[in-house]
Amino acid sequence: MKKVLVIGAKGMLGGEIVRQFSQDDNYKVLAWDFSEIDITDSKSAKEKIRQEKPNVIINCAAYNNVDEAESKEGFQKALKLNTEAPETLAEIAKELDAVFVQYVSDYIFDGEKGEYNEDDKKNPISKYGESKAKGENNVKEVGGKYYLIRTSKLFGLPGKSESAKKSFFDVMLNLAKEKNELKVIDSEKAYFTYVPDLTTATKKLIEKEYDFGIYHLVNEGAVTWYEGVLKLFEIAGVEGVKVVPVNSDEFPRPAKRADSTILINTKFPKLRRYENAIKDWLDKRD
Repeated sequence: MKKVLVIGAKGMLGGEIVRQFSQDDNYKVLAWDFSEIDITDSKSAKEKIRQEKPNVIINCAAYNNVDEAESKEGFQKALKLNTEAPETLAEIAKELDAVFVQYVSDYIFDGEKGEYNEDDKKNPISKYGESKAKGENNVKEVGGKYYLIRTSKLFGLPGKSESAKKSFFDVMLNLAKEKNELKVIDSEKAYFTYVPDLTTATKKLIEKEYDFGIYHLVNEGAVTWYEGVLKLFEIAGVEGVKVVPVNSDEFPRPAKRADSTILINTKFPKLRRYENAIKDWLDKRD
């Protein structure tokens, strides 16, 4: 039986990782959140993990407040969680000869090219993206048995952590109950990704012993936020709400966003289209 350590276990992604691996008798799962481990404290984190000797370490903990990361204080938090902590975990994983999984954001790209494969050059245009790109670089430099999984626009059932954010789709459905018109940005084209599908793919990546390295794991069907909402409302049967496409200028935000960061998957079987995933999510949500 393999021992899997999931860090950030009460978040949206971490909770699903724990659920799927726990249902498999081949694994013993350690579900740790912020109250169980401080991965920004390198020494204590390594000591605690060293005692458990996991075979697999999956890091779902991250700082993901994109706009707050533009501030000095926010960027320092982002660097600790997104840049330094992955290096710490990669080091202890290498020491234990364990498989290490780190999730990375499409914000590591500038959007100029529009579509990106696994080998394309990173060029983040926000502090958050910078912190994720540096974290990825650190894991690569440490080496060992690592999977760097780039993904985008996650949606799924909310996490149990107090700091866990609701997905964009959740927010839109809730707003549709309160308003008869919604303005939605018609840019930032990327793939929406259903957390259970991402988790299933992560598990397969490990079990099938794919070559270590970088992978793009996303549901197929690249759309803007606006296009995604139109499809969501169509599938959910939302009526009486006008969805208005607007430019990003309509909602000024501290962090720059790329117009298009489509992650092209060239190394793994493609995940199903996001529309089909939405149907499953709505069933579970209800």
